Amino acid sequence: MANMVGQVLESHKITFHKDELPPEGLSHNRALHVIVQFEDKFIARVLIDKGSSMDICPLTTPKRLGKALHEIRMGSINVKAFDGSHRATIREINLDIQMGPTWFDIEFQVLDISATYNLLLGRIWIHAAGAVASTLH
Repeated sequence: MANMVGQVLESHKITFHKDELPPEGLSHNRALHVIVQFEDKFIARVLIDKGSSMDICPLTTPKRLGKALHEIRMGSINVKAFDGSHRATIREINLDIQMGPTWFDIEFQVLDISATYNLLLGRIWIHAAGAVASTLH
């Protein structure tokens, strides 16, 4: 998977080899998850979501990365969640993450939520990276 991200940034497109696809092939509807690097740690389950208007970080992620609460800036933005509920972000944090050969300084809105992802990269990151999300995802 990490190699795939390198290919994305070098060729400006994602291509899937037949053996990387799930058993249902191109008709799958699974989310696109990648692995990124932060300092000397790898972060799995990074969701790329072209429908999200911001980059989201569950509070558990910076804690696992060894970030103390004082390293996370105060912030409060109202966010509409996937289920339609409204929540306020509690903090903001910038993380330098590497995808393939490229490093990105990304400002994440931190939410105290239970999530199936460790980071969510939305349209802000997609536009900054000059990427176009696949219509399959």
